[in-house]
Amino acid sequence: MISLKYSTRLVIILKNIVIKIPINKRGYLQGLNEKYIWNKYNSVAYLAELKWMFMGIVCQKRYDTELLVVPNIVVRRIKSIVKEFNFDNCDLHNTENWGMEDKNYILLDYGINQKIANLYHK
Repeated sequence: MISLKYSTRLVIILKNIVIKIPINKRGYLQGLNEKYIWNKYNSVAYLAELKWMFMGIVCQKRYDTELLVVPNIVVRRIKSIVKEFNFDNCDLHNTENWGMEDKNYILLDYGINQKIANLYHK
């Protein structure tokens, strides 16, 4: 079964992977930032596995997304690990940005940073 979502990127959800295709500048920058964050923090933070990124298009492993709530401690922990997320407009409390694997919360959408967040308000 294929599922679709979109905002700044068209997200194609397949059985085992998710493909995020940018539809505007913010989406493109998010793809680049996801690769940067993955390369820098994948060994110390629970981030969705990045399979590849090419020209802003991202392919990630798919995770269970049947979440009801993301505990504040989980958000605080990732913000303390990933310094790029430690800003006011960071939307890490949005449950759509999280998945689960083996009882661990996995951040699915980690393309945001202060510069990209500021583009939403222009």
